[in-house]
Amino acid sequence: MLVALGVVFWPLIFSQPDIREPLVLEQMPARPIINQAPIPAPTNPSEKIAAQLPAITQVSAERQAAADTMTRYDADAQALANLVSNDEPVEVPVRSIAANETLIDEAGLPIFWVLQVATVGREARAAEIVEALQEAGYKAFYSQYIQVDRELYRVQVGPSSDPRYLRDVKLKVDIALNVDAQLLRYMQ
Repeated sequence: MLVALGVVFWPLIFSQPDIREPLVLEQMPARPIINQAPIPAPTNPSEKIAAQLPAITQVSAERQAAADTMTRYDADAQALANLVSNDEPVEVPVRSIAANETLIDEAGLPIFWVLQVATVGREARAAEIVEALQEAGYKAFYSQYIQVDRELYRVQVGPSSDPRYLRDVKLKVDIALNVDAQLLRYMQ
């Protein structure tokens, strides 16, 4: 047992301790200098691109207001049953594009037309009219717009590049709904 204790304690008592190099602490680096000047707002690339885009022609506010007034529709659902199907024969001659006629305006944009059928005050009523027009075979949709203090909905048929087709649709819709549908340039 004495031998075991000697083996364990001999190196602790009689051996030289390891000499380690002292730990040197360096001074903390100086605080970094941060530029606190305000960052300029990023530039919007659409501003640069907008100058290069062609000017979009718009339906004049007076023309659109007149169309909204002339197509104001408050009749009951009974009139929708009177819609003549789009599949019935058309008496308007088939349109052929003349050699000098263009389907592109001076801004380089395609020319399309819509027939504004009705202007209503409720979205449900607009959806009902659109559904009736679609069931009769017309390509119809509605869009919302704000008029000073209320929401109104424009029901339109189209768009079409052929205004003659829409004039034929106008005859059918005017009689069925007792409105004065208006042919307008299609603006998205």
